[in-house]
Amino acid sequence: MISSRVEQLSSSATLKITALTKRLKKEGKDVVNFAAGEPDFDTPLFIKEKAKKAIDDGFTKYTPSAGTNELREAIARKLKEENGIACESSSIIITSGAKYAIYAAMAAFLNPKEEALIPSPYWVSYPAMAIICGAKPKIIKTKERDGFKLTAQTLSKAISKKTKLLILNYPSNPTGATYSNEELKEIYEVIKDKNIIVLCDEIYEALTYDGKKHTSFASIGDAAKFTVTVNGFSKTFSMTGWRIGYLCADKNFAGAISKLIDHTTSCASSISQAAALAAINDKTWPSQMLAKFEERRNLLWEGLKGLRKIKPLLPQGTFYMLCDIKKSGLASMDFSSQLLDKYLVSTIPADSFGAEGFVRLSFATSDEDINKGIARIKSFLEALK
Repeated sequence: MISSRVEQLSSSATLKITALTKRLKKEGKDVVNFAAGEPDFDTPLFIKEKAKKAIDDGFTKYTPSAGTNELREAIARKLKEENGIACESSSIIITSGAKYAIYAAMAAFLNPKEEALIPSPYWVSYPAMAIICGAKPKIIKTKERDGFKLTAQTLSKAISKKTKLLILNYPSNPTGATYSNEELKEIYEVIKDKNIIVLCDEIYEALTYDGKKHTSFASIGDAAKFTVTVNGFSKTFSMTGWRIGYLCADKNFAGAISKLIDHTTSCASSISQAAALAAINDKTWPSQMLAKFEERRNLLWEGLKGLRKIKPLLPQGTFYMLCDIKKSGLASMDFSSQLLDKYLVSTIPADSFGAEGFVRLSFATSDEDINKGIARIKSFLEALK
């Protein structure tokens, strides 16, 4: 009775580990949570106050399916001024979370048996979404020596007659890798004449470290014509539970996606849209969050880099650190399970990201917990035979 597409899906390992971590904490266990996929900060007060005012003002009805004009105009300004993407508000669609923006774009463009190219390691939901759409997720294995980034040569070899879409996620979950302007130009040269849509997930753009500037793929050449840029407020403004994201696309693409929203979610939450408008107009909070996460990244890196049987990879962005644990002799799931069971440190096994032999650690937690987690990981590794 269950759809064959749904039967192909597996539960999210990320959500399973996160749920178990929360349960152990509720039971009073002193768990160090390196599994979190969300900032540990509360949503800024100025955003919450705008949402409360929207409720008090009765802004509680449906909005246009593409979102309120005010928010779409503000996002279009942001993309033009900060990302160099030439767009109008008619190219902006507000969605119930950036995750739904990704799915809506894939559902609007992918036909059965067409290929979605997905560089590996990848965020766990990309292949699942392609399967739900009846398409084929075609995994492109990237190499550590390339920084786990897609190269022009690797991309060129992966493209076939069935290729319809390429997913680029940077800064990347789970690797923390990001692309330079030159690297993106090389990818653009490969794909510009191929009649392939690029789905660019830039949800972690504000968390780009070491003074590097984020470059949007849609700002290169005429890439905006065939690129769907996805972003949102969950990571930058600690608004994961508000479920508010957006996408920017060519007007014809945006119109197709808007029709899909008409018949699924109808529109994003009016209250969340009001809150997002306050967030998008703020220029101070993102830099504060960036500074704190960069401090935490450095703390975790310094604590892990000298340990035996684990090799941390310094992330260029996000709040994740991918660690090579092959020298531990354990598979990814065994490593994470034993570390949580015996030492109360929660990590995400990266086999679900297409990276067996690695685990993902989130540094979206306090300095105290980072130091505590490092000490426990050291004890765990020392106890391994």
